[in-house]
Amino acid sequence: MDDNIKIVSRFSRKAKINISITIFLIFIVIIILTSINQIKSIVEKREKIIELEEKLNWERNENINRLALEKSLYGEEAIELEARKQFNMTAGDETNFSVVIKDDESEQNFKNDSNPASGNDIYLNSALWENIKIFYNNEIRSN
Repeated sequence: MDDNIKIVSRFSRKAKINISITIFLIFIVIIILTSINQIKSIVEKREKIIELEEKLNWERNENINRLALEKSLYGEEAIELEARKQFNMTAGDETNFSVVIKDDESEQNFKNDSNPASGNDIYLNSALWENIKIFYNNEIRSN
């Protein structure tokens, strides 16, 4: 008689429907949670884009202001002011005064190093500032 008995299922039809609905609802909840994270990421990136666009607009406005300032420097007064500041120039009957502070050590080095031999022999390969100082003493100060 055991051959004639068939066990179709341990659960009733109503229980199977409830289980499948529960699995479907769990699947929907998982999809919603993952999509919320993606939406949150998209919103954060859009906020970052808006912030960067505002920063870009501010930088553009600053560049425009700098360009306008640069263009304004080409006026006569601005050119005269820059010539006075950078090149120590005067206008008209003005007199230009300069203060020279003598360094005793450089005078002694100038007197000791002033050999009339070749000028290239006195320059050192590794001391840039010393070479500039020697050039200044030999070429500019002697005139």
